[in-house]
Amino acid sequence: MADKILMNKNFLAALKAELKEFKTALPVFEMKEQQLKGVVQEIENSIIRLQKSIEETNTKTKEWVAVMAEDTIDLSEIVKIDNVVTEKQEIAGATIEAFIDLKFENIEIDLFDTPLWVDAAIEVIKDQKTDLLMIAIKRKNIEILREELAEARRMKNALKEVFIPETIDNIRKIQIYLGDVERLAIGCAKLVKKKKQDKGASV
Repeated sequence: MADKILMNKNFLAALKAELKEFKTALPVFEMKEQQLKGVVQEIENSIIRLQKSIEETNTKTKEWVAVMAEDTIDLSEIVKIDNVVTEKQEIAGATIEAFIDLKFENIEIDLFDTPLWVDAAIEVIKDQKTDLLMIAIKRKNIEILREELAEARRMKNALKEVFIPETIDNIRKIQIYLGDVERLAIGCAKLVKKKKQDKGASV
């Protein structure tokens, strides 16, 4: 919006066009705000579910801890992440990473030299690592989406509380001014006409 108000019809027309654009943009930002709020809430709920799953698994596997501690097998050397597969996803103008898959290094295990519980433990660790990685990705996505949400909210509030009211007020001022000018011009024209008539009558 221009800083200086020009009291003419061209500027009035420009303000009316600007007001129309503002009113068109407002519902877009309102809808974007609602969409982002919904997605953030959905991701937060997903993180809670993953954390609960991790906690439940930890509780169930506590009985293995003593066995693992006594053994010489280092599961951290067996379960190693090889590759994280994600893809970019666009949500209401924000680009986030969508988790696709987590690939682990293929480590061969000597079934004769390892205890029976190792296979089960490896699967549990893979699941836990996958859940933890998904949580990390989701938390990063939430940060991105919250920034976009804050921007959408700022734009919505600016349009609703500043740009639209100010533009309407400026349009009203110009219309009042132009109305006064028009009435003054009509009054002057009538006065000139009357003077001519009076002058003609006195001749």
